[in-house]
Amino acid sequence: MKGGIFSFPSVMDIYDVTEMFSRYYVDPDIAQQNIPSKWSVKIHDNGRALLLLMVQNCNKMVLDNLINMGSVGMSHIWIELEGPHEVVTPLPGTNKSLPTRYWYILPHQVDSYLVSILFKLAGVSSKIVRNVSVGGDPNGSRLGEVLEGGSDNEKYSWEEIIQLYPNPDIVTGSQRFYRKYGVRESSAHARCESHFLGDGTVNLSATSDSMVGKLGFGTSLNGVTNPVWVKHCRVKYRINYF
Repeated sequence: MKGGIFSFPSVMDIYDVTEMFSRYYVDPDIAQQNIPSKWSVKIHDNGRALLLLMVQNCNKMVLDNLINMGSVGMSHIWIELEGPHEVVTPLPGTNKSLPTRYWYILPHQVDSYLVSILFKLAGVSSKIVRNVSVGGDPNGSRLGEVLEGGSDNEKYSWEEIIQLYPNPDIVTGSQRFYRKYGVRESSAHARCESHFLGDGTVNLSATSDSMVGKLGFGTSLNGVTNPVWVKHCRVKYRINYF
């Protein structure tokens, strides 16, 4: 209802998540063109903005502590924003809490029709895709892809070259993200128990008609990546209608 606040699902929990967490430095002027003027792109010391591609295979998703959706594949395309310094209390079982990072997001891409429908009913921006694949074992080379539409003209894929750590770095990750679409504006806060398994480089290729390609950064990007296993992540949404 216009002027009110609707927040279903107010909480999304995901468990046992295999994740590719990759970042790419991009042109800040193009980045700013992709977000509403009320937000400002964060510019790093190298004069560049940051594009994040986080792809997840979730073994279990639960909405509002009630609806068990089972396993779901999701892909997230975010541009980093300026935001205040914040360090949340570390979750039990983690070594430390990383500073909160702020993002403007494109629609969540999900491979489940039911999840996409429930998100849209709740006002959460999402898009159904054909397939989400993080790739195989993270040791060495790993290939993954997201097939978006009904043809191969809408897809992006990547190759990671990974070196595993002797022991995982177990941290609390904190992300705040935002999106404006039509009469709605969403905000969310994710807190996750994340096990960073290693690091490496990533080469990303995208078709021009894909969600990545339409951003204007080009169809071939090189970045850095981490293979991550997430024990549990809780995301709290808030949807505002204007």
